[in-house]
Amino acid sequence: MKKILSSILCVALLFGNTTSYAQSYIMHTIKSNDTYMKISQQYNKNIYELENLNKNLGNILYEGSLMKIEPLNQEKTISIKVDGNTISTDQDPYLENSRTFVPIRFIAEALDIDEINWDDNTQNAILKNENTTIKLPIHSNKAVINGKEITLDAPTNIYNGRTFVPIRFIAEAFNCNVNWDDKNYTVNINTNKSVQASSTAYTKEDLYWLSRLVQAEAQGEPYEGKLAVANVIINRKNSSLFPNSIREVIFDQKYGFQYTPVANGEIYNFPSDDSIKAAKEALEGYNNIGNCLYFLNPNTSTNFWIVQNRTFYIQIENHDFYL
Repeated sequence: MKKILSSILCVALLFGNTTSYAQSYIMHTIKSNDTYMKISQQYNKNIYELENLNKNLGNILYEGSLMKIEPLNQEKTISIKVDGNTISTDQDPYLENSRTFVPIRFIAEALDIDEINWDDNTQNAILKNENTTIKLPIHSNKAVINGKEITLDAPTNIYNGRTFVPIRFIAEAFNCNVNWDDKNYTVNINTNKSVQASSTAYTKEDLYWLSRLVQAEAQGEPYEGKLAVANVIINRKNSSLFPNSIREVIFDQKYGFQYTPVANGEIYNFPSDDSIKAAKEALEGYNNIGNCLYFLNPNTSTNFWIVQNRTFYIQIENHDFYL
């Protein structure tokens, strides 16, 4: 798809000049009242080593700037692979709070994101595809995805003239699977572009249980919400993290009841025509929720593990869906 870059004013922040650096570092974003002494104690580092490693910062530390804490073990460089292909960047990724940050241009192009915009008034980097818009305020640990604010583990920042963004958050928000190879310091991203649509082959039992789960979980929700719930179950069936049949996913109790209707017996209620239709369309490959594996109603839920541990994708009426 065609890429769009707006606002000439901050092209340097998004693209910059081409310079190569030797290795990846563990970094710290300087906060108000931070000093070399305070940071050295926080990371159990020698203060003189920190000062020597960060001569570019000088003696006065400015809030929002990045400080090098130490190079990765054995002076490794983090590598990024998308669908098995290594992505070259002109600035090496870094780690902060165990999260990998990369230059925005390279990850946006690698993931075929439609638009890379810069809002000079709000100092926001903006990534946009057909169904997903992410706003990333510079020097902030907040992001906004499809209108909903998310807290990041470390802030978006500018380093060596580039805008650096958290790669896992970006990739998962755009419907990709991500895993971290800690032995080789490699981020592996699967865009799922080579994965074919869901098979249209399904059993009567699949439709029987899926339609009942949709009815029990999404009664009163719009048709789009019913379809999304059905696809979460199918995504779980297709994931190595969950059982490999519709019925087993619904009745899975490995970590307790996964779905309240199984616990309270509502799973056995007869489904509406819309619930049957949504289940059938989902089984036939119509997916409106990408790779989401979780959903919850934040107004009625009593367990917020999903909110704290998974990446928000979209809200449909009363349900929030997570990757």
